[in-house]
Amino acid sequence: MPVVLVVATSSVGCRLVPRNGPAPEQVAEARRLSNLGLSASDAGDLLKAEGLLEQAVDHCPTDVDSRKHYAGVLWDRGEKMEAVHQIGKALSLSPGDIDLCLDGGKMYLQLGLLDDAERLAHEAVASAPRSSEAWHLQGQVNLARGKPIDALADFQHSLAFQPDSREVLRETAEVYRQLDRPKRALATLAILEETYGPNQVPADVLALEGLAQESLGRRVDAVESYREALSKGDAPPETRDRLAALQSEESATTLR
Repeated sequence: MPVVLVVATSSVGCRLVPRNGPAPEQVAEARRLSNLGLSASDAGDLLKAEGLLEQAVDHCPTDVDSRKHYAGVLWDRGEKMEAVHQIGKALSLSPGDIDLCLDGGKMYLQLGLLDDAERLAHEAVASAPRSSEAWHLQGQVNLARGKPIDALADFQHSLAFQPDSREVLRETAEVYRQLDRPKRALATLAILEETYGPNQVPADVLALEGLAQESLGRRVDAVESYREALSKGDAPPETRDRLAALQSEESATTLR
């Protein structure tokens, strides 16, 4: 007896009843709209990108990639809560998806929703235990919770899989400094600085180097690092204050 394939004509028009999945032509149209939306985003037209990606999601609500891209544009447009809502919808369609866990976790972290960020960080690590980004996210959540020792362990796991990650190296150095381990901070910063070309080390890295040197009593080195950081033009605000304090102490010592 021949099998008759019945196409659903309800509002969820991209589903086939027997397979309970999106029809190929509906997925293709959603992807077309999604690609147009991404092109608009790349061109800086976020309003147009949002409209196209919204159409893509409406066209085929089960397309995870369209929802993911839609969430990203919503976030960039400042529609933060709607962005995390879309990530949540995407995760309900694809539980444990590593990219969605990472994107959602970072969003929740920036919003200060640490319980949700922690949940997705744990899911990311469980789904991809060799992912540098997953361990990094978990470390950032632990750091936000005031757990620098746990954060350090997570960052070290992250570096085991991507030893030259500038962001993780910098945050690891900062944690060492917070834990009053300035020698380890300087050693980590030395590795970080090797990833840059001559005179390319960023101001914030040089400023952090100065703080670690200051903790070790290396005032001359700290002054040099602070000066170099300030010469970049975008040093952290406290850098100028730290340099002034050291120079004031040096002047007072000279006058004695």
